[in-house]
Amino acid sequence: MDKDRVNAEIESLLEKEDYELIDLKFGRANNKTLLQVFMDKKGETDITLDECGHWSNKIGSYFDESDLVGDSYILEISSPGLDRVIKKEKDFIKFAGKKVKVKLKSPYKGSRVYHEVLKGFEDGSVVLSNELKFKMEDISEVRIEPAEGIS
Repeated sequence: MDKDRVNAEIESLLEKEDYELIDLKFGRANNKTLLQVFMDKKGETDITLDECGHWSNKIGSYFDESDLVGDSYILEISSPGLDRVIKKEKDFIKFAGKKVKVKLKSPYKGSRVYHEVLKGFEDGSVVLSNELKFKMEDISEVRIEPAEGIS
């Protein structure tokens, strides 16, 4: 399975109806491919259970027709939640001012995890409070802190 193609196809399907792919995770469960799709409406931060059901049917039907994923898979569709992952430059800008949890691939000054306020994104780096700045390739994950939530 071509993970980049799966990602691109899901993004294309969602964008046609003003939704956006926030994150896509691949795994295995019960000897099947597991695809977890985290999505939102463009410009909004809440999707309904009915919308998740709609997209589960639509994406599942597309996978079945295209044989993009294979015969045996599990598809999960959900909102990104309050502790949403931030991956795209536009989202680092959108959520500036929010408290985030940053996990690094390697320790910096003795720590791999930082809880800071997101200041923005510049020159391929995530800018945080306390004058911290990390290049995207050094970061394993950035999430909004659940206590802070999304407004």
